[in-house]
Amino acid sequence: MQIPRKALKRIINLIVVLTVATVGFIKVKHPFSYIVGVPVASWVVYLLCNAMCTDILFGETFGCSEKSIYKEK
Repeated sequence: MQIPRKALKRIINLIVVLTVATVGFIKVKHPFSYIVGVPVASWVVYLLCNAMCTDILFGETFGCSEKSIYKEK
């Protein structure tokens, strides 16, 4: 059984973002951080994780350049 790359990327993103959000909600003390801090941090982590999964792990490019710098030539 093989999981498609798109599904694997979604699963990895979900796990990473839920982990960051859970830790953020546990560690945060100020109410403003619950409203703004944790969602912004989760969003940034999602973007970075998505970029990492796309380029480093799978060697895909989506309009950023012709070739991935990590892909074998």
